[in-house]
Amino acid sequence: MKRRMALSTLSLPVIALPAAVLAATAAQAGGTGYNDAGNSDAGYYVSGMGGGSFLPDLHLRTINAGVPQSGFNNEEFNTGYAYGGAVGYDTGQGWRVEVQSLYQRSSLNRLGGTVADGHLSTTSLMLNGTYDLASWNNLTPFVGAGLGMQNVGGEIDGLGGHQWRPAYQLEAGLRANIAPNTSLFGAYRFSQAESARMEDVNDPTLAGQQHFSNHALLAGITYKFSNTE
Repeated sequence: MKRRMALSTLSLPVIALPAAVLAATAAQAGGTGYNDAGNSDAGYYVSGMGGGSFLPDLHLRTINAGVPQSGFNNEEFNTGYAYGGAVGYDTGQGWRVEVQSLYQRSSLNRLGGTVADGHLSTTSLMLNGTYDLASWNNLTPFVGAGLGMQNVGGEIDGLGGHQWRPAYQLEAGLRANIAPNTSLFGAYRFSQAESARMEDVNDPTLAGQQHFSNHALLAGITYKFSNTE
């Protein structure tokens, strides 16, 4: 219960900051004519983003002599951080297609109910598609989904290593255009990957299957390379 309350408290600034930035930029740019997101100019773009990473309670299954053991060690993580970027193409009709990468890292708080040290980190490489919905007062909501790979791993309970695993992500957010080629955005993103194998470097007969999913709150900026008249 304490962990959930702390998580909620820490989440508020992460949510409030991008929301405040978007509201302010929307009010400032509302009269500039940059609010027709569904019929914008087509062009390539780059994005940068960063924010908070909130791992749910995950689990680690021990493997002994190649045999997965029954039961799981439940894991609790502290609030972490995430940052990344994307390169994509805006069709000018609301659809965007991009290649996106995001790095996430969170420190371990408890393992099996006991205070423990360690961390879990991932690097994702996703082919992502987003769609801009109808804009309002220079704010444009969007939704998206992606498929790709995540390099999942870290150091937990004497086990370590990383492994690339198939993964997917879903996202939803708001975008505010602040100039003809520049926009700010805030987004919630959920991602999940198949369990990754982590090994004990001192005992090759011991290993683990690390479950992974993540909730991220991100804020970022996008610049589009398109011709404006």
